[in-house]
Amino acid sequence: MAYLRVKSIRGQKYLYLVKSDWDTVKKTSKQTIIKYLGIESDVTINDVPEDYRNSKKISDYFLNQKYFQPKVQNELIEKLQADLLSSFKNGDFVTAHCFLESYEKIYGFESFIDEVMVPLIGEIGTLGNSKKIDLGTQTTCYNAIEDLLNMIIEHSSVNPSKKKILICVPNGEQHTLGTKILQTKLSLKGNTVYNLPPFTPSSLIMESIEHDAPDCVFVSVTLDENLLSAKRMVEKINEKYGLPIFVGGNAIKNNSENWDIPIGKNLSIPKILKLIQSKKLQILTTA
Repeated sequence: MAYLRVKSIRGQKYLYLVKSDWDTVKKTSKQTIIKYLGIESDVTINDVPEDYRNSKKISDYFLNQKYFQPKVQNELIEKLQADLLSSFKNGDFVTAHCFLESYEKIYGFESFIDEVMVPLIGEIGTLGNSKKIDLGTQTTCYNAIEDLLNMIIEHSSVNPSKKKILICVPNGEQHTLGTKILQTKLSLKGNTVYNLPPFTPSSLIMESIEHDAPDCVFVSVTLDENLLSAKRMVEKINEKYGLPIFVGGNAIKNNSENWDIPIGKNLSIPKILKLIQSKKLQILTTA
């Protein structure tokens, strides 16, 4: 088994790639140096021979070095994304969970979503559009991603002092990843989030608002042809409940649609998180 060993010489730390072999004669293990890698703080995972880079012990070692330069962290993230993509393609959810757990221990779930998962979703979409992966593989990848996001949501804790938020999509929308990312990030902040699935009838959306009494509503729309449906939904919710409403998604452009009521439109998630905890939230439904 190969792993990394640090050796200190006159206050300077040096890194070695070593392996442990069993000596059948002496009945003990012995260490053999495979390669001297250099001064510890200068070494990146790319300095490790390619045959040994996929070792969990080695990848975890680099992942746990908080003091490494940002460029080194970027290299680790790129490798993690490549490893995750491989596990997604193979439907290997167990390995994907291990990658998530290793990363979360050092950098947290939010960093995993922003730095690893969101760019990887974009890469999978690009691969699908360029026919480098087929639709079945793309679907498998997205299912694996949703599985990881559900795992993160399960680990998030609800804070009673936070908000209750309902997420829904208008008639015609089928997307789930965008709303799942939103649900995950809002849940990590302690909010209670109700994420209604696509094809939920408007009547059931209204019933859910009545039953769950959310503090605000998110409407996500990705297709231009569904903008009118989204607008009708927003107006109906506002007319009956007067709740603050956020509208976002690929189909929403700043000042591109003449909405008749004030709404939070196309705001970044950090701004939304800050806004929903403040009294300014109410201005979204004040004429």
